[in-house]
Amino acid sequence: ASTSAANRVSTAPKMMIDLSHFKLTLPVDKNGRASGKADEVDNSKLNGSPGYSSEYFYSDSSGAVSFHSPANGATTSPGSGGDHTRSELRELYRVSGPTEWTNAIGGTMNASCRVDKVAKKSSKAIIGQIHGLDSIFVLVYYDIDKKTVEAKFYTKPKSDAATAFVLASNVKIGDRIDYQIQWIGSTASVTVNGNTVNRVPAASWNKVPVYFKAGAYSSASNKGNRVGDATDVAFYSLQLQH
Repeated sequence: ASTSAANRVSTAPKMMIDLSHFKLTLPVDKNGRASGKADEVDNSKLNGSPGYSSEYFYSDSSGAVSFHSPANGATTSPGSGGDHTRSELRELYRVSGPTEWTNAIGGTMNASCRVDKVAKKSSKAIIGQIHGLDSIFVLVYYDIDKKTVEAKFYTKPKSDAATAFVLASNVKIGDRIDYQIQWIGSTASVTVNGNTVNRVPAASWNKVPVYFKAGAYSSASNKGNRVGDATDVAFYSLQLQH
């Protein structure tokens, strides 16, 4: 169970943040097991009555929505993709039909959150992304060892080459983090606690279908961690604009 279970309240997360254009990925499979393929909570269940909540995704007594991702758990593509667990929202630009957008449409995600815990075998908790169907474009993450919040921009689709920028320093566990991720036309930017980096991505990113993600993404490998280890992130607010 979540280390923050005592702070859970009965208010559904959908009453705290707008979930109308999201689905949720969980760190367990469809049978609740910490192995195999990660289960998803679809948009209709997430926003239905009374609204989805669990030990992995719940409202807490601080007025935030908490994402709990055990370090050992199910992953989105076991055996072939990233071996990392997540309790993470995935944007649906359209709830039915194509669910991605491009830089020609443009998008902005604003969030306010805090990191409560980072898995021991990794120093990073990923709290926000722009992701393509098969490529990462932008990551925003907290580094507990350096006490920084950083943005990483990937050079081109399907590449591991990337450039990272420190946007906030001396950030401790539990400190408030306000961030914005934006990509409109020829410019991508990330702002954290008032500090901004702007980038002009390579032309190969133009018109690549992408979507926003936000939550608790553990960067520790999903096996061999100490029982009870986890990455926990709580969001006070989350807004999308296109």
